[in-house]
Amino acid sequence: MKKFLRQTLLFALGLFLMAVIFDVVMTRRALRMKVPPYVSWNDLYQHNIDADILIMGSSRAYVHFNPAIMDTILHANCYNLGMNGRAADSQILRYKVFRRRGTPKPKLIVYEVSHGTMQKSNGYERSQFVPYLHDLYLWQLFHKQEEFSVADLVLPSWRFLGRKKMMGTILSPAAQKEGDNPVYKGFKGFDKPWDGRAYRKQKCVTYNSDTAIIRQFREFLDDCRRDSIPVVLVTSPFYIGGTRKMADSTGMHAMFAQIADDYGLPFLDYTYDELCYDTANFYNTMHLNRTGANLFTEKVARDIDSVMRGE
Repeated sequence: MKKFLRQTLLFALGLFLMAVIFDVVMTRRALRMKVPPYVSWNDLYQHNIDADILIMGSSRAYVHFNPAIMDTILHANCYNLGMNGRAADSQILRYKVFRRRGTPKPKLIVYEVSHGTMQKSNGYERSQFVPYLHDLYLWQLFHKQEEFSVADLVLPSWRFLGRKKMMGTILSPAAQKEGDNPVYKGFKGFDKPWDGRAYRKQKCVTYNSDTAIIRQFREFLDDCRRDSIPVVLVTSPFYIGGTRKMADSTGMHAMFAQIADDYGLPFLDYTYDELCYDTANFYNTMHLNRTGANLFTEKVARDIDSVMRGE
């Protein structure tokens, strides 16, 4: 009996050591990845973000605001913390991780707000959190929203189990390289032409106004005010055909205008900007291509500069 228990214990210990080694190898490789959505998290965890100006929002922030152009016009160091496919709940939680990591507070936050901002995130690209679940603070913030277990936090390698696609990405040599179209300071530009197929099929665009998310957003603005961090709200260009299909677009913009007014924030609305009328600037209804993004970034940077100067 003792021999059996000893062999069982040794076998369990061996499995545990293998799990620890696998966990260490996977985590170290994950922290070197240069591909989205991991590259921005790695910048965060490796203290590579030292931004005067922080850009926040969804994919419409991620692909619309080019920090290289903003740096030049605003004479500042900008970083794009936009989250692809994520609403304000996830965006704000990531900002909390950003501050928790000891990163100096930004001097300005530019927050892109649009039809999908005030809704609950739907789990898109959930795997982006997995390499960092050893961080208790991140786990505490995201575990309910993303349905992560205590085992994901405490058991070596557990968080990687069943995630074949993500493990394949981590182990791929290509993921350790920037590639032909690298993410630059959180920004990803796309050299795509207009594709109107989804637009033609789309009957209606709706905006969300989840009261819990609006409350969370207001609490975020309260925190920024307490920390003396100015915030500028921006609605970036949306193809005009999509805007015309939006149910109560006036109500959406009134919602953001009210929030801006309540907090005394500038609200820059480009819904009817000239860029919105030319499909050459877009690759789909709600996303600018690189050409459009660069044109918009130059415009919004100059407008932000004027706002901050009080002009």
